[in-house]
Amino acid sequence: MERDIEQPLQISICKDTRQCVLLDGFKRYRCARKLHLNIIPVRSIGEDVVDGVLCLLRRESESRLNILEQAGMIEELHKKHGLSIYAIAQRLERSPSWVRVRLGMIGDLSELVRGKIMSGAFPARAYMYGVRVYTRVHKASPAQVDAFVAAVSSKGLSTRELVVLSRAYFTGGSSVAQMIVEGNAHRAIKLLAAQGGTGSDPALTPEQQLFVNNLKNIANGMVRIIAADSSLKTGAGHYMQYINTWSASIGKSLTAFSQTIKELHDLSGPADHGTYTLQSGSGPQGNSAVGTD
Repeated sequence: MERDIEQPLQISICKDTRQCVLLDGFKRYRCARKLHLNIIPVRSIGEDVVDGVLCLLRRESESRLNILEQAGMIEELHKKHGLSIYAIAQRLERSPSWVRVRLGMIGDLSELVRGKIMSGAFPARAYMYGVRVYTRVHKASPAQVDAFVAAVSSKGLSTRELVVLSRAYFTGGSSVAQMIVEGNAHRAIKLLAAQGGTGSDPALTPEQQLFVNNLKNIANGMVRIIAADSSLKTGAGHYMQYINTWSASIGKSLTAFSQTIKELHDLSGPADHGTYTLQSGSGPQGNSAVGTD
């Protein structure tokens, strides 16, 4: 209302029908309609729709497409316009595996989840870093995923809150899951916070709390690494140098680390450690990333 549209919407024009296809700027378009703007700035990219989509994907750093938006456009090229995986990879100067990962990702989405994400009712980042991580590790059913996404969409929840809820829903107890699917997502957030969602416990010394937090961070990191896309495990340049350096460092410590974890588990298990009970919500929910014998 104050400054008009500052960045032009990006479109392509179909050669045969001369129809304009909007590629980037959907929020700006919706805002323009609400404000009854009859003329808005646009920029035509590509010689046709296919060329326009490829152009936009090549400019992903400029357009800031998230990975699911990339996947949706690649699916359009592959299914509607008949481009092979190899042809898409070649024209984008990407590897075929990069294309396959995104096609597989969009193929995993149900119609309900896809609709919620693409409409903005459920953030793509919340799906990537919450729902998808825990469903890949804990093998949740499509019906469970649909129920969760339907229950928390359009509730005004932040991405961080949705990630917290997804962890509680897919790895926590049935009472929390029931609360979420019944539409009490905000109440569930408050309950999880009251149960020690921050991971702090006044009964521990600062050194003990740091040690516990280190264990928790390692367990969560293991889950994320196991569930990571194959595209994150390959690359080039500095990225692979970092991966090689840190994976080598971890590999050298694995035997000693595994023995230490087993000792910690054995020492902390059967013996009576007093009358204190673990603060609810401060331990791993469901299957831990660290296996036990």
